[in-house]
Amino acid sequence: IKMSKITIDKQLEEYKINIFKLNYINVIFLSIAVIVCSAGLLLNNVDYVLASSIISVIINPMIAISFLIATNKFEKLPTVLIQALIIISITLLVSFIIGYVNAEYAYVSEPTKQMEMRNNFKKNFFSIEFLIAIISGFGMYFAIMESNMMTILGFIIVFAILPPIANTGLNYGMYFNGNPEMKDSEHYLTYGNNSFILCMINLLGIIIGIASGRYVFRNLI
Repeated sequence: IKMSKITIDKQLEEYKINIFKLNYINVIFLSIAVIVCSAGLLLNNVDYVLASSIISVIINPMIAISFLIATNKFEKLPTVLIQALIIISITLLVSFIIGYVNAEYAYVSEPTKQMEMRNNFKKNFFSIEFLIAIISGFGMYFAIMESNMMTILGFIIVFAILPPIANTGLNYGMYFNGNPEMKDSEHYLTYGNNSFILCMINLLGIIIGIASGRYVFRNLI
């Protein structure tokens, strides 16, 4: 029996929703990614920051959330949301510890350019980030449905969800350490909050973009 394209696509969507499982292997991958990302932010190493976004599994539950919302399968949403919160919490915890230890020994005593990119709050910057996240999420849907791994990896780098979360943890850790030798130590809490807002804007843009991509695919193509 030949299945229609819509039936095949629905099965593929279901597979994409269920493909991610939070287990110890993914926690190991996530922890490694956070360490690499935190090192990249502290050492101002762009390669580390970009590589960590690919290693991290943080995008997987976000994709699943987008598909669940787009397909109105809200009964599965609480489980995926819990997984997403656990992943974000692990990311914040690991980066917090790294930031605290860094402040304790003042290894990197002032924010690097990679950190400052995510520390500084500019309304126009955040609006651009939100627009890029929506556009990329829109494209991500089609890349997922076509199983185009190279394009998916490209969008993951564009999304860069991990760096702002890791930067949040780093700043919070350095703030709570309170080492007076750290430059701008009184601003680290604000820097961390700005990074967290940037992350949430990216996540919201991704969800809207992927949901929009599905709507267009289902109704207009």
